[in-house]
Amino acid sequence: MTQMNPSSERPLLTIAIPTYNRCGCLKQLLEILEPQLAGESRVELIVSDNASPDDTPDVVASFREKGLALIYNRNEKNLGADANIVHCFEMARGEYVWIFGDDDLIAPGTINRVLHALSSQRYDIVCIRAYFYLGNYVQHKNYTPVPDLDLTTAEEFARHVHVMLTFISGIIVNKEYISSMSHPPFKSLLKTNLIQLGPYYTALNHLRRGLLIRDPLIAATGNSHVGYALYRTFGPTLTQITSEWVEMKSVQRAIINGTIQTFFPYFLLLTRQSVTSSVSEDPHQILRLCFGKNLRYWIFDYPICILPLPFAKIWFMVVRAINKVDRLCGNPLVNL
Repeated sequence: MTQMNPSSERPLLTIAIPTYNRCGCLKQLLEILEPQLAGESRVELIVSDNASPDDTPDVVASFREKGLALIYNRNEKNLGADANIVHCFEMARGEYVWIFGDDDLIAPGTINRVLHALSSQRYDIVCIRAYFYLGNYVQHKNYTPVPDLDLTTAEEFARHVHVMLTFISGIIVNKEYISSMSHPPFKSLLKTNLIQLGPYYTALNHLRRGLLIRDPLIAATGNSHVGYALYRTFGPTLTQITSEWVEMKSVQRAIINGTIQTFFPYFLLLTRQSVTSSVSEDPHQILRLCFGKNLRYWIFDYPICILPLPFAKIWFMVVRAINKVDRLCGNPLVNL
């Protein structure tokens, strides 16, 4: 079932929100989007509901009644998160598609900034930095503004973005361009928890120009609990998808190295504190088999696995400092 607000013009940008049983999160996101989209004809807004048993239909109806132009799709049954993400991409009419997580938020003013960038230059893929929040949403993170980065090679883009390519709320892709390229079926990645990498990696393989918005404008929920096998997903599954879908070895290396260096230390520490996933895993056994030949694993990750927790926390702070310096220098360690 799809309820539409018809429009004859093709939008510049589609924001598509796949959602399931999180009406409270969706309401908060729509409250923040509503003033940013007021009178904005260049944006198409879609909510794709995976047959939520909660009050999601009522939440959507209340915003439509207030005048928020959105397309509401309600699947007849829960298709699973991956299938709903693909459905969002297929439904989108915009030249650009931004699939946005229902539990993440967009800082005020971000839509105008994104539209200005997309109207000023043609990009194949755009990444927007995120910040984490816990409890009450902080509308403005304190930060020193830095210039955006125009990146003209896939190697450059992967070196700066790497694991952020898995974060759907931080990536915008040029659907028009991707649709003109040959690629394996995106649905071949169903049940990987990383189906978004299909269109993202397709854009990366044929990159002409990409944009990195380095100011943190996406507020990512600080809820670290996930309902899937996190280490299998971001270890062997991510490695396999990257090797099969990304054409250039140097780009593959940057994505995997960045994941080992910046992603796993944080989640390994959370796992030590028993606040990561509802799925039981042995991180070291999984990651050792996948990354045992990569020196980064033994430097950045393994000490956090085995050190007593107070020392693991200290080592995490050291890793964090190294990564901050590396990022300020343009991420040279990722390519070593």
